[in-house]
Amino acid sequence: MPATGELPGSIIIRGLRCRGRQGPTGADQQQAHDYLVDVALAVNVADAVDRDELASALNIADVASCVREELSRRPRVLIERMAADVARALLARFERVTEVRVKVEKPEPAGLDAAAEAVEIAISR
Repeated sequence: MPATGELPGSIIIRGLRCRGRQGPTGADQQQAHDYLVDVALAVNVADAVDRDELASALNIADVASCVREELSRRPRVLIERMAADVARALLARFERVTEVRVKVEKPEPAGLDAAAEAVEIAISR
C-alpha cells in the first residue's frame, strides 16, 4: 500500500523519433539513423493530481529532450548501449523517476535483408 501522499503512476512516451549514430564499424557510426524510442517512467503523480498544475507534473518535453540529447550525444556500437545510456540519463536527470523502461527501435537495420523490418531492444532500470 502506498504511503500517504503517494500515488504511483507511469508516464509513457511512445514512438519518439530520434537521430543517433550506431553500428559495428566506424563508417556505420558516422552515419546518423532514425530510431524510435519508447520510455515508461514510474513516478509519484500525487502532487500533479492534487494540484492539477503543469508545474506539479513531470515535464514530458524535458523527458523527450533528454532522450534525444542522449541518443545523439555520441556514437555507439550496440543498440543495447543506447537504451542503457538513455535509461541512465533519465534516472540521473529526473529525481522523481524511480524506475524507467526504455525501448529503442531501429527501423530497417542492415543485415535483415528486408526493407520493412525493425530490431528493438528494451531495458528496465
